[in-house]
Amino acid sequence: MGVRKRRIKTSSSLWFSSLSFLPEGADVDYPASVFIVRDNKILFMKHDKLGKWIQPGGHVEDDETPDQAAKREALEETGYKIHFKDQKQPSSFSQEEDLPTPFNVNLHRIREGHLHCDFMYTAHVESQTEATHSHEHSGLSWLSKEDVESDKYDIPDNVRRKAVKILEQNQ
Repeated sequence: MGVRKRRIKTSSSLWFSSLSFLPEGADVDYPASVFIVRDNKILFMKHDKLGKWIQPGGHVEDDETPDQAAKREALEETGYKIHFKDQKQPSSFSQEEDLPTPFNVNLHRIREGHLHCDFMYTAHVESQTEATHSHEHSGLSWLSKEDVESDKYDIPDNVRRKAVKILEQNQ
């Protein structure tokens, strides 16, 4: 396992100064996550630290863009190489490039004084290899809309709402 690079982080007073509802000086991390869709189901993982079922994802490192972080995290945590749904994916950089667009950007509190601004993507499976960070979760499961809506899986409300929306759009 390689050395983790520094995560992108900032103070809310810098980026979100116009959002008066945020606590002054709160730390903001920038994760990227991905809802991987296959056969009208979404891949969830039982996150060990949180004890909840969530989509693969993690912090954007200082040398990558959010879409690159989402792809890296999906591969590390699940072993799936992914392709973003209906989006051009740059293969090189010249002077300017449009990046894949997240379907949602969600700001949520992790704990007092600490926020996450999550770039949420949708993707499909391109291929599968071995997961290198499977120790971060205690299982993967492909969940249908009925599974996501049920009480069987402890899924954060914001994640549940987004997953249902994606599955309804994919029917």
